[in-house]
Amino acid sequence: MRYAVVALLIIFSIGLVSGYPLHGSNGAINCTIFGSFKDRWDSGNANADLYAVLHIDTSLVRVNASDIRPIQASYTLTDGNDRLYSYRADYTEELQQGRRLIGFVVPVETIIKSLTVDLGKDPSGGEQFTIPFPEVSNSSNANVTLLYYGVLRSWTTSNKKTIEFDIGVINNDTTKLPLDERNFSLIDQWGWKYGSVKYDAYGRKGIVARELKPNETLRTGLIFSPISLLSRPVELIYQYSNNSSLAVNVDTEEGLCSRTPQEKECTDCATAGEEAAPSTLAGSIKASKARLAKVKGNITEGSENKGRDDL
Repeated sequence: MRYAVVALLIIFSIGLVSGYPLHGSNGAINCTIFGSFKDRWDSGNANADLYAVLHIDTSLVRVNASDIRPIQASYTLTDGNDRLYSYRADYTEELQQGRRLIGFVVPVETIIKSLTVDLGKDPSGGEQFTIPFPEVSNSSNANVTLLYYGVLRSWTTSNKKTIEFDIGVINNDTTKLPLDERNFSLIDQWGWKYGSVKYDAYGRKGIVARELKPNETLRTGLIFSPISLLSRPVELIYQYSNNSSLAVNVDTEEGLCSRTPQEKECTDCATAGEEAAPSTLAGSIKASKARLAKVKGNITEGSENKGRDDL
């Protein structure tokens, strides 16, 4: 599903739920990834609303701490469809020495698979190396699959916070699945429950009420507002019937997890995915992905576009 990318200034942002920080090294250079977020692509291009600037918060330091020369590096992002995107210097910002936001112009649906650090222009940088990103956080059963891709935007005004999540829903059942903002709630670190809303304070629309047909999928924004500045999102809940719900961990301070309401402990997605049978969560996600159609479009940067990232 296509939807407009963020339209307001991001005051602060939260990356995908994962085991952040991520680490990589070639023995000469150490790279740490603290998270990522998307921002509006203010290019004036007629198709600008189909793309976003994807920022990756990184640090790059030499193993030899006595060598304080600036590190000459370039970056390549690989998405879930193995398409490549070169970093954009005009969207890359130095935060402090050794720490920067690396910017890529990508389709709004892009899911990061890996980041490659190329040190070919640095005399003592060594070989290039790649840091893989964790799988999408998810929860699934025979009826429905809920996928959490991260935060599209987050900002504060008048001491109140608004967050828009990027989510996907897959109807695994044989009957229609009703879907609107009332089905979703957000739990903070103290257990307080916030309900989703149709619109934010500026009139931007979140999830649209509809019914998902059997095997149909939806990817959409989901808005929560207003939220206390002190609240940290911990769990996203989708109540798909009167007595049934799914929960996904969205706590950036806890790490990548998939879990159902019956599970008391988090299970690492990568491990589960390697050992799971087709009837388990990972098998369900894999089967659901195979059903998804890819949306074609043009890319101004990176390799040839042959379809949008799957849900």
